[in-house]
Amino acid sequence: MNKQLHIPDLETSKRLLANLRRTRLELQETNLELADINARLADELRQQRLKRVRGSLANKTTGST
Repeated sequence: MNKQLHIPDLETSKRLLANLRRTRLELQETNLELADINARLADELRQQRLKRVRGSLANKTTGST
C-alpha cells in the first residue's frame, strides 16, 4: 500500500491517451449497437401488440371470442 506513484514519461502518456481514446470509441460503438438492438426489439414488440389488437378487433367484428 506504500507504493509510490510516478508520472509516466511523455511517450507512455501519449500511448495511454491513445488507448483511452480508442477504448472510448469502442464503447461508443458498442452502445450504438446496443441501442440499435433495443430499437429493433421495441419495434418487434410493437408489431406483436398491433397484431394482437387487430386480431381482437377481427374477433369482435365477427362475433367470436
